[in-house]
Order: sequence, then structure tokens, then C-alpha cells
Amino acid sequence: MSAVENKTPWEGKSVLIVDDYPAVRRAIRDIVVGLGLEVAEAENGLEAQDILKNRDFDLIVSDLVMPEMDGFELTEALRASSRQRRVPIVIISTHDDAKYIFRALRLGADDYLIKPPTVEMVKIVLARIFDYGW
Repeated sequence: MSAVENKTPWEGKSVLIVDDYPAVRRAIRDIVVGLGLEVAEAENGLEAQDILKNRDFDLIVSDLVMPEMDGFELTEALRASSRQRRVPIVIISTHDDAKYIFRALRLGADDYLIKPPTVEMVKIVLARIFDYGW
């Protein structure tokens, strides 16, 4: 099989990682860069919105609990935006309670991962988001 045949649909796609902890952003960045995605980072929802004014992304991965604008507020704002409403959003959080997961999905998140994410879990989410069946 050639390298072209092995290419996944997310290779070369861009992702904005939104988390207030640099170590968490770095860990997620290392996973997604290793899977062939291009990455930009923001420390909170407000910074993410500023970045999104000038650049489009194929995927947004956001923490829930952040200062200034949390992941719930960011998800709600993006779903209300005519320009960003269709961008897939994956929430990643230490909160594994169903009420957090349900609220994030109800506000428009496409998926929800529990921290710390594994490479395999990220691959599964990417495959689902980018419609790639194994």
C-alpha cells in the first residue's frame, strides 16, 4: 500500500486547542500533531474567539473550566456564529459526570473526551468527526 492510500482524512486538517493549562495544551498538541494535524492554541474561550476572527479551523478542542470564557460559553457562542456554527467541537474535561457531558452535547459539542486523552481515543473521535470508517 502506498503512503497516499494510508492517508487519513484528518491529515493536514487544522485544530484549535483551547485550554488554560499549558501542559494540557502541549499533551493534546503532541497527540494531534503526531496524527498529522496542524495546531494553534488558545488559553481560554475569549482568546479562541479572537483567533477565530482571522482564521478558520477544521476542528476545535476545548476544555470546559477556564477563566474569562469557559467551554460551555465558547460552544454556545460558536454555534450562534454564522461563520463558525458548523465547525466540529470536541470538549475535553476531567468532569466525567453525565450532567456536564449532556450539557456540552446539548449546547452543540460534537463529542466529549475525559482527560487525559489517549491516542486511540483521539483517533476514534477524529474518525467519527471526519467520517472515516476503519
